[in-house]
Amino acid sequence: MPELITPQQRVRELATAPRRIPIEVDGAVAYEVVLTLWSVFNDKDDNANFDLGSEWFDRVTDATPQDLREEFEILGGPHCVVWLSLLGLISAAPHPHDPDSVFSWMAEMNPQRLRRWILGYIGEQAVNHGDADTVPSLSLIEQAAQGDLEAVKQIVETSMKPDQVEHMLTLFEIDPVEMRDRLAAGLKRFRSEVFSEYEEEFGSAIAAAAAARRSVGARDRAQDEIEEVTNGLDYEIPLGVTGVILVPAVVVRPLSLIDQYRDALIVFFGLADEFLNLNPEAPPSWMVRFYKALSDEKRLRILRRLSEGSTSLDELTQMLDLSKSTVHHHITILRGAGLVRVQMRSSDKGESKCYSLRPQAIEDASTFLEGYMRPHDKSALA
Repeated sequence: MPELITPQQRVRELATAPRRIPIEVDGAVAYEVVLTLWSVFNDKDDNANFDLGSEWFDRVTDATPQDLREEFEILGGPHCVVWLSLLGLISAAPHPHDPDSVFSWMAEMNPQRLRRWILGYIGEQAVNHGDADTVPSLSLIEQAAQGDLEAVKQIVETSMKPDQVEHMLTLFEIDPVEMRDRLAAGLKRFRSEVFSEYEEEFGSAIAAAAAARRSVGARDRAQDEIEEVTNGLDYEIPLGVTGVILVPAVVVRPLSLIDQYRDALIVFFGLADEFLNLNPEAPPSWMVRFYKALSDEKRLRILRRLSEGSTSLDELTQMLDLSKSTVHHHITILRGAGLVRVQMRSSDKGESKCYSLRPQAIEDASTFLEGYMRPHDKSALA
């Protein structure tokens, strides 16, 4: 899984989280419906980084009725921040977390509670911007949830970019009951009219991946568990997190999405190839990514540098004499191949990343390539 997607990640104090944090695996397809909404109607330039490919995302967009697309432009908020907030709300819903149960529960929930959840999620973005002192108080969030538009404006202006403020204010001008009903209706329509084509396949793969994850004994540290499922992300768990939820996903493959919702950290990780219905004679997609990553001279230079020790994006940019965005693209490909380990650290000044080599990935790839190239009895595939 390549570069971690953390559009709404919370940054806390630079401190060690409790060593023993409960870990839950939730293989519910309701998350996938909302993840699909977020990924399809977010920045189209990023779709090429997903295994499903740009054509799949275009197909889903085209299958979405025009009136529903227009509704999502309003309800999703800038960069689909509302869909991101609802991912955490699903985790707080009563079990089971199947779409019927979750979306029906959402349709009946107190509209102020829904607004409180979304505004609380948006409000904490001030922390991500390095403005911890301006995080809105609970009383301000409560005022906003009750319909105080001036309180909404204070939260949004503190937490979002200036060009995003008007959109969010327009959204929260909608009557709370109407806003709840439109969100629930939009999710139900998208699920029945668009996502239903993929639900059985995706749902089966997610359930199987979740069952497999549960069958593996939990590690002593949640941080180690996160590194394992994200294929090399050394993620520092923020102070205050009391539980980690692992959610296997299809639509974000091979990326990972990590976000904090109150005191819970949710890790959406791309599930492995074997859980999808793939051509048994085709090479695993991760193997294709691995050798594609090695086919570029710049990426080979990055790997050679990382073999000497960990480094930063700035240092790699200077070494290659390329733009940061170009180097970041190369690192994303290398992460997708499992060749690079990224360490994420946070402080009052923001978030920093350090990259290092994962030499075991090279040894494993050689072994698996040898196994794939070995002649197979085709009768066994029948």
